[in-house]
Amino acid sequence: MRTRNCCDSFVRRIPAFLALGVTFAAAAVAQKAVWTPAPSSPVTPAGTADSTTVLAPLTRAVALYSDGAGHSSRFVQIYTPAGFATTRRESGTVSLQAPQRVRFDYTAPEKKVFTYDAGEGRFFSPEDKQLTVRRLSEDEKARLPVVFLTQPSDLSRQYEITMETGEAAPARLLLKPRVPRPDLAWLRLAIERDGSVRELSYQDSAGNKTEFRFEAWQAGKARPASDFRVTGPPGTRIVEN
Repeated sequence: MRTRNCCDSFVRRIPAFLALGVTFAAAAVAQKAVWTPAPSSPVTPAGTADSTTVLAPLTRAVALYSDGAGHSSRFVQIYTPAGFATTRRESGTVSLQAPQRVRFDYTAPEKKVFTYDAGEGRFFSPEDKQLTVRRLSEDEKARLPVVFLTQPSDLSRQYEITMETGEAAPARLLLKPRVPRPDLAWLRLAIERDGSVRELSYQDSAGNKTEFRFEAWQAGKARPASDFRVTGPPGTRIVEN
């Protein structure tokens, strides 16, 4: 069976989500692309602001996505291995719902589903007829859109937060762990004035970068909890990590 690059983006390789146990992650990238080395660039915040100004965009995002509705958007996920310019792009639809539920339905270049609820990540590969189930670490959860549902006060205790742009939309925030983490060097968010999140990106300590770009968020009827615990059809092989 081939390893998949699923959500690597989500959480990089094995010890990070997309990797969910069987590396929903990086080996597949190497199989599907020829890398062209590129120089790395340092990450530096463009500016700082008082705490009220910095946390305001996060407060708007929490208010928007915690309204009890089901929120969905088209997305593009871009994974760039450390030291390379060639990227791996995937796309599909994401669903986000309070309290902290996420579902990614990938449609290109291949179909697959990733769900998260109550600390558990599930990755279903129709091609492999396999479901991988794994409890996610705090670092792995931080790389999911559930960060949109996390109270700003909780985030500020975990991260040093700086604003990289002024009041012009979208507000771009840089979050760096207050305590060094091997699987998360920094996290970035681009938040519009209405609280909708346009971009979520992060980089691990090895320099691998993942970026999610969201388009046309829509609010609708809340989805049943079962939608955030993908199971697969009868006969699906289940792997728990």
